[in-house]
Amino acid sequence: THPDFNCPTPEGPIPDCGALTAAVVAATGVEPVVVGKPAVHMIDAFCAKYGTARNTLAMVGDRLYTDIAMGINAGILAVLVLSGETTADDLITATHRPDLVLKDLGEAAGLLVP
Repeated sequence: THPDFNCPTPEGPIPDCGALTAAVVAATGVEPVVVGKPAVHMIDAFCAKYGTARNTLAMVGDRLYTDIAMGINAGILAVLVLSGETTADDLITATHRPDLVLKDLGEAAGLLVP
């Protein structure tokens, strides 16, 4: 699970995992175990499976509370792209601060090392 309440689509937002999980929590009173963003389980599993050092990884995303929080929690480079949910104004009061802020994924692609 992850706590994202909606997922953007060209037709407008649709319910995402966080919205569905909230309904189950309301009905059962049981909190979920979050293994997706912002938890670090996926990063841990990736590093273990591929023998990858964390200092070679980056988490790139558009949501401060999941994508950037995951990068911070995992101790890897946290890169925010401003082409999705988060705006530059959101950074003023952000709890989770990215290491790098880019306009979009195109700009991120230009930073990749072959």
